[in-house]
Formats: sequence, C-alpha cells, structure tokens
Amino acid sequence: MKSPVRCSVVIPTYNCHAYIRQAVASIRMQNMDDIEIIVIDDGSTDDTPAWLAREAEEDPNVTAIVLGGAGPSIARNAAISVAKGRWIAFLDADDLWWPGKLERQIAHLEQQPEIAFSFTDYLHVDPAGGLHGTCFGFWKPRYASRTTPDYAPVPDAELEILSMNVVGTSTVVASARALQNANGFAARSRSAEDWDLWLRLAKGGPVACSSSVTMSYLMRPTSVTQNRSTRIEAMRQIAAPYAARRDGPGRLAWRSAMARIEVAEAERARLGGARWPAAKSHFRALIHRPDLRTARAGLADLAAALGARAGA
Repeated sequence: MKSPVRCSVVIPTYNCHAYIRQAVASIRMQNMDDIEIIVIDDGSTDDTPAWLAREAEEDPNVTAIVLGGAGPSIARNAAISVAKGRWIAFLDADDLWWPGKLERQIAHLEQQPEIAFSFTDYLHVDPAGGLHGTCFGFWKPRYASRTTPDYAPVPDAELEILSMNVVGTSTVVASARALQNANGFAARSRSAEDWDLWLRLAKGGPVACSSSVTMSYLMRPTSVTQNRSTRIEAMRQIAAPYAARRDGPGRLAWRSAMARIEVAEAERARLGGARWPAAKSHFRALIHRPDLRTARAGLADLAAALGARAGA
C-alpha cells in the first residue's frame, strides 16, 4: 500500500518552463518519499503544459491542476484544497530548495505540531548565477540573529512580520489545519497576498524560524513599475487595520511597516526618474522610523533632484 502523504508541496507556475524542471528536481533531492507535488499551471503559453502532462503521467506523486490566469492566490488555494498532507510547503516555480531543507523543517514541525508555520533565511541569485546575499543578512531581523541553524519560536510573530516581512514564500511550511482556519490566501489579492496570509497565520498560532539558508530565490526582471504600484497599494491595505493600534508594540510595528511602504514608494519613483517624489517618500519613511540606510537614500535622491534642477 502507498504510504500516507506526509507533506504536500505546492508550486504555482506561469510560463516558467525554463525553471520549473529544476524546482521539481530540488524537491526530489529532499530524501523524503512520502510527499506529493501539486503543480498549478495558471494558463502558461510556453512548453509548461506539455511538460506537466508528462510529469503527471510518469510520476504518481505529481498532481497537475490547470487554470486560466486566475492569479497566484487562487492557484495556491486550488492546490491547498486537494492537498493530502498534514503539512503544506510552498515553492515558486523559479526557486530552488537546498538538500535537506524539507526534511529538517518537517521534523521540527512534527515535534511542535502546534506551530502554524515555519520559515528560514534564503539566498538571492540573479539569472546569470550571481549571488546577492541573504534576506536575513540584508534586513537583520532581531529574532534571526542566532548563530544556531535550529528552529526557534518567533516572539510576537504577528507584530514582527508586520514590522518586517522577511518571510520568503518558498521557505514556508505550514500546517494544513492552520491554512484552513485562516481561509488560505486572499482570493481577490493580486499582490502581497503572502504577507497578508503570514499575518493571519501568526495571529492564529505560533511561528518558528531558522536562520539557516535553505533555498535560492531567483531575482528575475519583471514589469517593475506596474508590479511595484500594485504591490504598494496592496501593502497599504494590509497595514491599514493596524493603524488603530494604540499599544506601544503594535504602534511601533505599524510605523515600521509604513516606513517600509514609503521606501517602496521611493524606489518606484526613482525607477521612474522622479527624484523629488523619491526623496519625499524617503523622508516620510524617516518620520515613521529613523534609519541610516533610508536617510542616505533620501539624501541621494535629494542631491540628484537638485542637480537635475541646476542643470536644467
């Protein structure tokens, strides 16, 4: 008899044929046989549909779901709804897990089954193979400053994730029950749906984190302006309910979230060549949360704006 599914791996994909084969290969390197792989093809027009059909036919552990441009939230929810595992892991089609990632993460969750989800650090890699440091190394979340790679609880996880979202979707393994209780990803959301779900999961149960780097995140070029604008608007909507918090930790976390949103606004403006608006957004970020990196970026934008005016 086939053993019960221990973990379901969810991979949404859209025109990622050049990458998804390696993503699936990285799952098969995890030294775990009791897993299923659920791939949701959300309307790909490249070679993904043919490849996925072959994979599902040749490997009984692969389940194919075909949608027609529903978006990542609905795609992931479709997989969650048919997943058989007690634990659900997420992997984007252009990311790679490192050997041993899933095995160690599941082992900890099985020892602490009350945990809603866990996550880890990850490495940024560009399409040419260049390395751009780790997420935790750049943002330095205070709860991840441990030297041990062991998993440990994240204190006040909801507020920590509100203040600084360093949760990489492809590092997350969540309890299927917790996902069900949280109603999965927000179906109407087209951006920042991951941050929204991590906050709701953290509100409902404990969260664990490891400072170990367990996967590679591919930094691919996208339609930057439109994607950034959509994400920033979504982030503002997610953070808005926390503006009513009057307790010290809640207020501080909201201000930190707003500072990061203003920094994102500044980066969007800078990419569009609007250095004055970029400087203003950086200085609004400083009002919410003083930060040396933000101050330097704001001064650079201001200097560029003044230089452009002088040369006009």
